[in-house]
Amino acid sequence: MTAVDEDTPIAFDVVPGQSNDAPLLEPLLQQTIDLVGTVDILVGDKGFDGDDQRVACLDNGAVPNIPNRKNRTDPWPHDPEGYKDRNRIERLFCKLKQFRRVATRYEKLKVTFIGMIHVAFSFIRLRRIHRDRER
Repeated sequence: MTAVDEDTPIAFDVVPGQSNDAPLLEPLLQQTIDLVGTVDILVGDKGFDGDDQRVACLDNGAVPNIPNRKNRTDPWPHDPEGYKDRNRIERLFCKLKQFRRVATRYEKLKVTFIGMIHVAFSFIRLRRIHRDRER
């Protein structure tokens, strides 16, 4: 998932629970670039620590800020200070999981589940708009 702030996702996709998220990096990065123009820095967790993923970031003009796994023999540079921004994605996941239907994945079909995620993100965004208007 990519996001502008903790309430506004830009792109996301769904994979089965037993599969790895790393193959989604390049298509989601490309989708994000198509929507917002350029991506300067990509912040990801250790699950995206692969040479293929890092090269895909560099090929698309984004600097990968991904921590290295413990067993990596040739570590890439990593900025721990810039990595702190990743918590915005985690907060968005927490807000998304407040919707029980999404958290427990009632929907069996991917297309239906993605539709429910869109509905949940709409409610999250509406909450933010309502909260901002009250200030």
